[in-house]
Amino acid sequence: MREVSIIGVGLHPWGKFTDKTFVEVGAVAVSNALKDADIEWKDIETICSGIYIWGGNAGHLSGQYLASVFGETGIPVVNVYNACATGASALRLAYLSIASGQYDTALAVGVDLSPEGFLSAKSDNPRQDRDVLRWRMVGMPNPTYWALECRKRMEKYGTTEEDLARVKVLLSQYGALNPNARYKKTYTLDAVLNSKMVCDPLRLFEICATSDGAAAVILCASNKAAQYTSKAVTIAASTMGSAIYGDPTIRISALSAPAKAEAPMLSESYSASQQAYKLAGIGPEDVDVLELPDNSSWHYLQYLETCGFCGEGEAEKMLRDGETRIGGRVAVCPSGGFSSFGEAIGAQALWQVVEAAMQLRGECGERQVKDAKVAMAQTYGLMGNSGTTIMKV
Repeated sequence: MREVSIIGVGLHPWGKFTDKTFVEVGAVAVSNALKDADIEWKDIETICSGIYIWGGNAGHLSGQYLASVFGETGIPVVNVYNACATGASALRLAYLSIASGQYDTALAVGVDLSPEGFLSAKSDNPRQDRDVLRWRMVGMPNPTYWALECRKRMEKYGTTEEDLARVKVLLSQYGALNPNARYKKTYTLDAVLNSKMVCDPLRLFEICATSDGAAAVILCASNKAAQYTSKAVTIAASTMGSAIYGDPTIRISALSAPAKAEAPMLSESYSASQQAYKLAGIGPEDVDVLELPDNSSWHYLQYLETCGFCGEGEAEKMLRDGETRIGGRVAVCPSGGFSSFGEAIGAQALWQVVEAAMQLRGECGERQVKDAKVAMAQTYGLMGNSGTTIMKV
């Protein structure tokens, strides 16, 4: 397997863009990545694109629609979908196509224009989609599941409402400094604690919004990366994990969980992370920058433990002691996280990779992590699938 590097990254800023198509949003991200890599479109040898699930037949062929904008060159285009881990799946496929020696360059791209309100399952035939029936009949959108897990955590480890609010306060400080973030307002502890209760114990400012955005990453065989850039970032691992039997997490679309835990919480993310550490030959202690999926304040705390950055019930202390701040033991979500950007299913995993790569290149201004050498991006998706990417310079 050959070593693979990131030579270019690009984003379309996050927000809500009711006057744009997914192709227009995605084209901005791809254009920015091409410019960043100083590479011509004709030199891209394969495209791995995340399916835009809300886009009908066009969205299912997102790669082809984007290629039609830049010019159809006859190269292979593969469209993939893996819920919120879609972008990580596209990146892994692009990575493997180069690592295997089949291609020297590849584009991974993800885009999403989210529907208004809570995300829901989508089916032309609800009889064949039990998720749709469960969500409609029981009335349990995503935040309800997160709130149930958060309440379990509060009972087990003594997590306080102030702990949950501290997550938003910290991440808002980073988001305010990120030009690509949707939300650039800083929040006080009191402001978060006084925001509306959505699903007890999670308040409005402790849950991420649904957003629109796009991200693109251009990969190249490391031995040829110098032809395009002097700031290449090496991919040390690109992995996918799925759920392990006995996982005590109340999985979205289900209504119960095992009474006795026989596997780690969020086992798909545990698996993806452990695979990545093994492939990269490092451990959590070596990571300088961590982009984790903070869909809610509960996720921020839980993922520190799931990914091995502390023991069970220790995440709150890490947060309180400043160990997750820039300048602390590991800078967690210095981008501002989902809290500042919002959730964009097909794009978010690639956006995390873009942010992590920019940190390793020293391009993040006031929120730059000093001397960052290793970065990790971790995201998870519906029904137990997860992606982890580890990068280094």
